[in-house]
Amino acid sequence: MRVLDSLPTLTTLARNRTVRLAVTGLSRSGKTAFITSFVQNLLSAVGRPGRLPFLRAAAERRILGTRLLAPADDVPSFPLGDTVAALAADPPHWPAGTIDLRRARLSLMFSSAGFFRRTGLLGDTAGLTVEILDYPGEWLLDLPLLQQSYGDWSRATLALARVGARTSLARDWLDFLARHPAEGIADQGIALQAHQLYRNFLVACREREQLSLLQPGRFLSPGQITDSSLLWFCPMPLAIGASARPGTLAALMEERFEAYKRAVVRPFFAVLARNVERQIVLVDVLRALNAGEEAFADQRLALDLTLAAFRFGRRSLLRLLFGARIDRVLFAATKADHVPALQRDHLEALMANLVEAPSLRARGAHARVAAAALASIRCTEDGTDVIDGRKVDIVVGLPEGGERRIRFFPGIVPVTPPPAGFWGERFTEFPVFQPPRITGAEGDGIPHINLDKALDFLLEDILA
Repeated sequence: MRVLDSLPTLTTLARNRTVRLAVTGLSRSGKTAFITSFVQNLLSAVGRPGRLPFLRAAAERRILGTRLLAPADDVPSFPLGDTVAALAADPPHWPAGTIDLRRARLSLMFSSAGFFRRTGLLGDTAGLTVEILDYPGEWLLDLPLLQQSYGDWSRATLALARVGARTSLARDWLDFLARHPAEGIADQGIALQAHQLYRNFLVACREREQLSLLQPGRFLSPGQITDSSLLWFCPMPLAIGASARPGTLAALMEERFEAYKRAVVRPFFAVLARNVERQIVLVDVLRALNAGEEAFADQRLALDLTLAAFRFGRRSLLRLLFGARIDRVLFAATKADHVPALQRDHLEALMANLVEAPSLRARGAHARVAAAALASIRCTEDGTDVIDGRKVDIVVGLPEGGERRIRFFPGIVPVTPPPAGFWGERFTEFPVFQPPRITGAEGDGIPHINLDKALDFLLEDILA
């Protein structure tokens, strides 16, 4: 009898667990909006379970209590107060994006379901601490560097710089390299100038052409690097199999490249990988479609290159180097509110097609994988209009800085990566819609599309 009497205490401890969710994505994919909505809507799950109808634990009213936890000392806290204040302002505006590693922590008490609840052997309630790690999307692109030598990375980057829209943007940097060859004498001043020109090139690629494959990530979003000289390098031409001679400019660049990986990249991913079990990868597919064929192909290449290194399960780079094990992965196309309901199905299908190869790798590593289309913060309503005598589905919303709502027809989202003929006409330009104004009260939540489905996939086995 004593053993049975002690079971609820022991098993309650077993049922009080922590899950860490890493939120990643290429730059401007909506990570800050996702985390804000994630936290605010979970905090509203007790008083307003209708906000999350597809999160089964909320729909069944099994979430009994939620609260925001104080930040831990080792990682800066996600600025939830600031992001909520931005959405509660008059007029509301989008919160600032991620500039460094941040963490949000919240606690849930829930009533268990399934075998344990039916038998009563493990008690009726359990606790869950959810830790959400957020970091600049640019940093995600540093993970593949851990598998590359300086020469391999330089050759790949220089080859890419001589193709398409990058060609004209890289001219100043490449001209500088021509005047200061790899075999020249190592010089700190020249290394700094080369770095600055290369960084200007990366910024232009992102801002002018909406390109995604831009390495190293800290060149665009340095975070809190205390020694900026760690960044004073750039790719330089080295023949295959050749190594930089000591004392040369190339040797100095190579030394900095390796120091950057050792002092910046490895420690960061070690922090990220510690006990990470769940992963969501956010992708702004619509922005790439709007930017054109090269931007779309570049986003696809960046995504596949990163996820090839990020593989999930037993053979992942993160696990081999840092002991991480990710067992659930969600790939989510963001800004689904910019297209009407039927096109959201298309957007989800396109997302699934874009990550088909990484998803297969994850399944082979025994991780559960899903693709979704979501809007963390819904800015529009669905409607209809008549265009060229034909009734079409549209969305209606207020453009940022505007005074009147507009009726917007986005065109047809392809369900597979588009063929060459698709790009004959530029994809519809998407406006930036103003976010809805919220009260900011902890129990009110935020309007969304499919956020609850994402939460259910990521947490349903724990909340069962």
